[in-house]
Amino acid sequence: MDNINKLNEIESIKLAKTTKDERILAKLLSSPFTTVRRSIAKNRNANVHIINKLAMDPSNNVSYWATRHPNYNNKRLIHSNEPCVLCTIDELQYINTCHTCQLA
Repeated sequence: MDNINKLNEIESIKLAKTTKDERILAKLLSSPFTTVRRSIAKNRNANVHIINKLAMDPSNNVSYWATRHPNYNNKRLIHSNEPCVLCTIDELQYINTCHTCQLA
């Protein structure tokens, strides 16, 4: 678990999407990558504490999805019409698709 900070963005996204370990998700919360935090916000195994923290993330790309998580229990709901925030492309595909997006 100490090696989490040494993972690159893609490895961190994969871990954030698939882990069921709340300790790992909690460590990934401090990732500088929006894609990693957004992946945590979509992980159904993230607990209430993690999701509530992500709901306050400075990036709408993260907070929007956190407020739609089933474990979110606050009343603050993020609304957005921004195509990048609403984008449903898998975080692992962002690198390949963002620069060619026709919606942004």
